[in-house]
Amino acid sequence: MLFRPASYLPLLLVAAFMHLSVIALAAAPASGLGLMSSSSSAPSPSDDRPTLALPSGGKPCPGSGRGAACDATPAPIPTPGQPSLPDGMAQCPADPAKPVLSSPAACDPVTVSSPASPAPASQAPARPSPVMPSVPVSSLGTAVAQGSNLSLSADRSLRRSGEAVLLTATASATVTGSASAIEIFDRTTSTLAGACMQASRCLVNYSASSGVHSFTAFITPPSTTAPGVETAIVSNDIQVSWLDLSLNAGPTAVGPGKALQISASTSIDVGRLGFVLLFWDVTTGKPLTYCGSGTSCSTMLGYPLAGSHDIVAFVADSASTTPASGVNAASDIKSPTWLAITLAASTTDMQGGGTVYLAATANADLTNTPWSMGIYDQTGKQLVTPCKSGRVCTTQVTLGGGPTPSFSAAIGAIPTPPKTSTTAGQLLKNVAQVALVNIQARSGSVKPSRLLWGVDSCKRITGDAAGASGLYPEVNSILGTPDFWGRYLTDTGNCPGISSTEVAAAASHHMGILPIYNDYDCSAVSGHDTGQGYATNAASAAVSLGIPKGTVLVIDIEPPGPWCSGGIDAAFVQGWYDGIIAAGYAPGYYGDGTASSTFASAWCSAVADSPKVAKDSYLWSFEPSLTEGYTKAWSPVWQPNQVGCAGTTAAWQYELSAGGTPDVDSDEALSKMPLWYP
Repeated sequence: MLFRPASYLPLLLVAAFMHLSVIALAAAPASGLGLMSSSSSAPSPSDDRPTLALPSGGKPCPGSGRGAACDATPAPIPTPGQPSLPDGMAQCPADPAKPVLSSPAACDPVTVSSPASPAPASQAPARPSPVMPSVPVSSLGTAVAQGSNLSLSADRSLRRSGEAVLLTATASATVTGSASAIEIFDRTTSTLAGACMQASRCLVNYSASSGVHSFTAFITPPSTTAPGVETAIVSNDIQVSWLDLSLNAGPTAVGPGKALQISASTSIDVGRLGFVLLFWDVTTGKPLTYCGSGTSCSTMLGYPLAGSHDIVAFVADSASTTPASGVNAASDIKSPTWLAITLAASTTDMQGGGTVYLAATANADLTNTPWSMGIYDQTGKQLVTPCKSGRVCTTQVTLGGGPTPSFSAAIGAIPTPPKTSTTAGQLLKNVAQVALVNIQARSGSVKPSRLLWGVDSCKRITGDAAGASGLYPEVNSILGTPDFWGRYLTDTGNCPGISSTEVAAAASHHMGILPIYNDYDCSAVSGHDTGQGYATNAASAAVSLGIPKGTVLVIDIEPPGPWCSGGIDAAFVQGWYDGIIAAGYAPGYYGDGTASSTFASAWCSAVADSPKVAKDSYLWSFEPSLTEGYTKAWSPVWQPNQVGCAGTTAAWQYELSAGGTPDVDSDEALSKMPLWYP
């Protein structure tokens, strides 16, 4: 048989590609810029300083902040605004002898003395005094034929997009009974802003979306088009500027230490107005950078730590402006995210043949980003087709013999599929589809935790130390033998606290206890002192019961509803944490673990301020809540909702009691949760 090396080339390429993929995954550092590691200590917020750099091809904007580039693109022609009646005023009456114009305007008999002067509130670079017509004034009507003057003013020369200015045209004589009207025109867009058929003063509110608009008033026969200056009495010109402001951030998510571009744009060169375009980080409460001129401003923004930052742009008086003062216009908030990913691995059987359930959770929804999630074993083999949408990616694997394996997860990009016109390309196609590139973030390496099954109840576990009566034998025979039981530390308005008899029964059955604190007004869950006060009471009860230090103590945060406000805040989360840690116990939180829930929002805010809260605490999520009538032998796959930021979700109340027999809620917990084993 002849040896033909070329026939082995596709296989060699596949082997090389897979080998390089494994090396790339295995060689990636566990921590550092662009990577996240659950085993590394969380840096303090003071380490999360932004980096600012010029966008590719950008030039420094003169008289501006660090990393800021600007551009003075000519503004588009403004669009017509929207007239409306001034607040509290009625429509100016029509005159049967004059054409009816559809124009919301009010009028009154106030007159102006001659000569008129421009209003100080407006910026009027043009005619400083009225212009008299070249045609006989008598042709405009007897009431204005004896010499009239006309003045136009605005109560503001600068407004935010959509806000109204009050335009006021005042004549020295009334147009009532004449053939003329007082009309105000937006000369920039050639549209009628307001018209009054009677009286000597005409008032109209006018709002526009953007740009500089010039206005002129006329005494003229009624018309929807502006007359020539030679055929009418003409006022001074005024200008009003409407500031629109937009903000873009892209891509919306990148890895820690990487930069994304933020760009703000407006229709007016801020330098002409003496203002700046200022970027502000709402999350940190600090300015980022600014441009002293131009209609657009951009910079490359990076943060070394994972997390989401709310960014807003201002047209501001100066670079030292704060949101409390000196803001002339504000954009919508954009919330780019610096990515992180965590991986949970659990199993009910640590022996060969047991199933490991893997769930990777990103701190942002990846649906509209360039990124996907992948899950890997310790050799770097990808275990699931990359997940492109949502925050969670799951899969399961079967344990083989030998040492317990470890797993990790990563966020990266799905590479462009190779050309399939060659045999090698066809063989590489499937490999390329699943091998993520341009890794943005990576989880720490984790080994499976044993998944415990248990229940929690308002009622007592049992009435005797052997556990032969009460709920325990009911649960044992109907649902299965619990690995742990959640019970209250103290008496509450509805439920008794755990007794020494229950503790003795748990010890006799080698069952863990999950201690819960709920002895308070469930609507009073705001403020640091409140949370810390509850923690002090809970720790005191734990000491009285003989619960060893290091055990988790869980605060019960009920959802918003008819009985509880659910209005928890970040300060309360921090207060409970501080009090429990000071007492030597582990902080736990029972709440709605769904990202963007009231609880999750408070939790993530607290974690952003103090990352150690996530590192040292345990979360017990009651969502999703199922209704399938599960038992221990037929329990759901571990899938508690995740808060969407850093945090260890170690327990899941997956089914509430239906009030029947046995009257308990059903739970799962990871073995790493420090339960009390009496």
